[in-house]
Amino acid sequence: MNRDTLQKFGLSDEQVNQVMAEHGKDLEKSKAVESELEQVKQQNTELTSQITDRDKQLKDLSGKAGDDEELQSQIKALQEQNKQSKTDYEANIATLKRDGAIELALREAQAKNPKAVKALLNGDIISVDDSGVHGLKEQLEQLKESDSYLFNIEPEPKPGLKITPSGNPGGGVNAEKNIADMSLEEMTAEYQKNPALFG
Repeated sequence: MNRDTLQKFGLSDEQVNQVMAEHGKDLEKSKAVESELEQVKQQNTELTSQITDRDKQLKDLSGKAGDDEELQSQIKALQEQNKQSKTDYEANIATLKRDGAIELALREAQAKNPKAVKALLNGDIISVDDSGVHGLKEQLEQLKESDSYLFNIEPEPKPGLKITPSGNPGGGVNAEKNIADMSLEEMTAEYQKNPALFG
């Protein structure tokens, strides 16, 4: 989106400035979300590395412990805790990725109140993987149809009223004169002659 494109749509300089200001705000929000997501990815890498190191240390310790049952028991408990921590962490990362993707999609869909729209989404069927976000686009499209007031959607321009005469072209509306070009008096006169043409 740039100023030239907006001016081609017939917007005034003031309107263009307002649209560009709003667009700038949206870009800043998107950059903030991307930055947060990047931090989460970095933390994920670091924590995954830490968990791998711990598992290796526990395995080494287990080999050194030999037959000491109490020590073996403690090691197994720590290994289980590590597995659970890793599972919980991966679940949290998946939730953060999904929430970030939803926030971004709501901005792109121009939701007036992202929190309200998010409450209407079924989060259980939304998932994020390396190939993208699944189960979100369809829900947003349905909401745009059923609850369009929740989104900043510009209505499509309605075509102008065009009435074409039917029946006998020699009688009724002057076929050479377009109704849109008639004055009110001419339209009234034509309506009085043949009201069916205007119905």
